[in-house]
Amino acid sequence: MTLPIKKWCFSILRPVLTVIVALLIGSLLVLPTGTSPLEAYRALFIGAFGSPTAILNTLMRATPLLFCGLSACIALKSGVFNIGLEGQLYLGGITSALVACWLDFLPGFLLIPVAFLAAGAAGVLWSVIPAFLKEKLGVNLVITSIMMNNIAVLFTTYLSTYVFKGDLPISATPKIPEHAMLPKFSIRSDFNIGFFLAVLIAVLLFVLIYKTSFGYECRALGLNANFTNYIGVDVSRRALAVMFISAFIAGLGGAEQSLGVNNMFISNFSPGYGFTGITVVLLGGMHPFGVIVGAIFFGALTSGAIQMEVMTSVSRDLINTIQAVIILLLAADGLFRFGMRRRKRAGKKSSDTGKEAAEA
Repeated sequence: MTLPIKKWCFSILRPVLTVIVALLIGSLLVLPTGTSPLEAYRALFIGAFGSPTAILNTLMRATPLLFCGLSACIALKSGVFNIGLEGQLYLGGITSALVACWLDFLPGFLLIPVAFLAAGAAGVLWSVIPAFLKEKLGVNLVITSIMMNNIAVLFTTYLSTYVFKGDLPISATPKIPEHAMLPKFSIRSDFNIGFFLAVLIAVLLFVLIYKTSFGYECRALGLNANFTNYIGVDVSRRALAVMFISAFIAGLGGAEQSLGVNNMFISNFSPGYGFTGITVVLLGGMHPFGVIVGAIFFGALTSGAIQMEVMTSVSRDLINTIQAVIILLLAADGLFRFGMRRRKRAGKKSSDTGKEAAEA
């Protein structure tokens, strides 16, 4: 077995084992309720895949995670820590809803793309602030991104509560026109073509990352920024480009929620899609196609949890626990591999030093 095949097998086996261990730990938490873990997971599976409507609902809940996961994928692959996905998602969501209402005179085949492009642009503009502070003042990107997330949530809440409030007695914009709504596949589910747009983005990201010189430079940047700078790549410009691509995709995720699910912008619509998207990309091995699988898995957990709670005495909070365990296992695996790499480098360095001393 050649080395690339071994690496490919390990990259698949690692997340599979992570999920299995998390489910086993979840089983231990189910036992005190008096319900069989097999019964609980059977109900979970039925709720996620037991009928055509259940499958559509699973894919619907996977869609925002897929957008956020793809957004995080290109960023993490390039060593850029875009933790501001949540804020970019919110800005994309409210921008797409407002554009759809303001430009309602446009036909649907023009209005929907324009609203999506505006949402992506809003995500990029929101990422300019932390990117500027990082490049010009050296401010930590993670800290500013997290702060910008909170500002985005509060800012969009203010806009949807006062400035652009609709007719409903909640913090929400007016309902978008019907021809701006994304086509759906069933009257029983909010699953829409946004999922296929996200899959298309995954394919494009795969080509960009693995089949172009830009992608090679991004992967080199993620492995070693000093080496990337040494081979003549402008590290700062490349990191900014990656940041903006990532923010654009996150903004598209907000548009999918406003135009395809809620049919308006609703304040606090996200239960943490941006942060869960980072977990999805880690579970998917930081590969665009792996992100698709990871997003569907998390969508199935969320969708099936409702049925599990109805059919058994197990609370849907079990799913939050399983997700938390997956995060801990992925973090532990990352720290272990980081430690192993450092140990190998230290061993190689000491070996080289010993050889030089012997030759002297």
